[in-house]
Amino acid sequence: MWVMGFITVACGWSAWGRRFQQAAQDVDKVEYQYDIEKWLNNVDSDLSQFNSLAAHLTWKLSTFPDEKTSRQARQLGKVRNKWKNNVCESTIRHEWLTPEQRRKIYLLCRGPNFSDQMALEYLEVLGKMAQEFNDQVCLTGHPAKVNRTAPDFPKSGDCLYGEPDLERVMKRTDLDPEQLKWIWTNWHDSVGPRLKDKFRLAVEYQNAAAKNNGYNNIGEVWREELETPQLENFVFGLYEEVKPLYVLLHAVIRHKLLQKYGPSQIDPKGPIPMHLLGNMWGQDWTSLLEMFPLSPNKIDLDLNLRKKNRTVEEMVLEAEDFYRSLSLPKMTQKFWKYSIFEENENTTLCHGTAANLFSRDDFRMLMCGKVSMDDFYVIHHEMGHIEYYMAYRNQPAIFQDGTTTAVHESIGDAIMHGVMTPQHLHRLSVITDEQLLDNTTSLFLLFYQALSKIPEIPFSLILDKYRWDIFEGSVPYDQWNDYYWHLTRKFRGIVPPEQRKSELFDAGGKFHVPDNTPYIRYFLSGVIQMQVFRSLCELSLYGKIQNDSEEFYLPLHNCDIYGSKDGGKKLMTMMEKGASIRWPEALLLVTGTRHISAKPLLEYYKPVYTWLDKYVESNNVYVGW
Repeated sequence: MWVMGFITVACGWSAWGRRFQQAAQDVDKVEYQYDIEKWLNNVDSDLSQFNSLAAHLTWKLSTFPDEKTSRQARQLGKVRNKWKNNVCESTIRHEWLTPEQRRKIYLLCRGPNFSDQMALEYLEVLGKMAQEFNDQVCLTGHPAKVNRTAPDFPKSGDCLYGEPDLERVMKRTDLDPEQLKWIWTNWHDSVGPRLKDKFRLAVEYQNAAAKNNGYNNIGEVWREELETPQLENFVFGLYEEVKPLYVLLHAVIRHKLLQKYGPSQIDPKGPIPMHLLGNMWGQDWTSLLEMFPLSPNKIDLDLNLRKKNRTVEEMVLEAEDFYRSLSLPKMTQKFWKYSIFEENENTTLCHGTAANLFSRDDFRMLMCGKVSMDDFYVIHHEMGHIEYYMAYRNQPAIFQDGTTTAVHESIGDAIMHGVMTPQHLHRLSVITDEQLLDNTTSLFLLFYQALSKIPEIPFSLILDKYRWDIFEGSVPYDQWNDYYWHLTRKFRGIVPPEQRKSELFDAGGKFHVPDNTPYIRYFLSGVIQMQVFRSLCELSLYGKIQNDSEEFYLPLHNCDIYGSKDGGKKLMTMMEKGASIRWPEALLLVTGTRHISAKPLLEYYKPVYTWLDKYVESNNVYVGW
């Protein structure tokens, strides 16, 4: 009996001891979390200062560049890199962290781990690539067969910037194929070879730094940012859903170009030469809209925008008005004081940019704008970034970012779908009363959107597929250019205007390659923006609408979200979280689902698909390449 009693008492003491140890451990855990929180607050304070300093130097380099600023930027990058390495090498008991603390450390410490010297050398290479890309290109070899009579057409010896000068030339539909080919080849022959070796060096630095932090290559780092398992398989699966729409659009565009240029320029069953698509990279086909007689009331959106002597700054005000109609914040005083909307003698960067200077009220826009629909889109897109910046400015510095770059890119584009409705363009006097009442206007505007957005989908897919494969070493250096055109032909049905040499580097002619900016974010944004737009529409007029005894249907592409304060509130609820939550939770707040889906995109463009399908059948158009 006493043995049993002893065992009972002993077991009781043992259980009590375990509870005591657990309680003591819980106290230690709480104290540890408290200490970690203080440490993270200090880290956050340092990060805030680094962000602000880096943003100011980047702005200066884009507007008033000099060697001193470049040197300061490189030195700051080196100091920041050393600080990050020291922070992330700290011994931390991750199992004792709160979920928020764990996410902060994850966001801060993921990515490549550069040594001090490597960071300095890598930043120097990036700076040289930016300089090479942003330098003017002096045109050479003006062939005799090029038509010299076109107004304002560049001549041999002229020195122009790729963005915006040559990009705007490529949009012109009054030029013949030889003129467009001459501009295209001058740009790619000039910029690509200057960048190729520097890009290879940048890849080597990044891969080494990625391996220092447990990755196989820098491509894994890029994909990790989007927090999507098996990202490559996922995006290619999404592409398969959208591919039928793209292939149909490609077939009809090819048929229209065949009618314009003839079989000497266009193979009726083959890929399309890139220089004939109205864009330096063949990713935006909106300049070809005039080939579609969709509306008897001819609409020239650029011309209509220029009526009433509208200025670029007035377009910015009109964009701000749309965001404010959703009860989103107005632009700050510093925005209006420091932003650059039009090209000037100091501007070296003309690629549309939204800048967060990390001082709560300093947000800026940089662009070389003209009064055009292209730049009206850029303004709304960049202002979407700024609205996101303002929404999460109260978050800790570590969380002052989008939940992913793909979501960040989707905000302004979702809003732009609301801008491109007949109702809103009529408010802006971009279309007339007669055009508003014409049912064909809606289809015309939807085609404009399709020509802008759908070609971007396979382009954004292959630009990163191309770089991922280079990063992992599966593409030999002397085959880089061949592989780029292999992917371009296979997934886009597009070829260069002439046979390209293997030693060239035509992918380098796109800003995001020398800028080292991942591009798959734009692919995902193209899908997410339609989910966001559809969600905003559900809080506005959309779908079946009962009006007294009458019922009518308002399709997604005609949904007018202007003035939807409920929609703006829902958007703000997501944006103000910043990077503190993962994208599925962020998407849930806006759309009611944690999943990325192409269904809203396909719903939006359904009238375009129907029209294209009928055109193909009626004209016996070959589909595919």
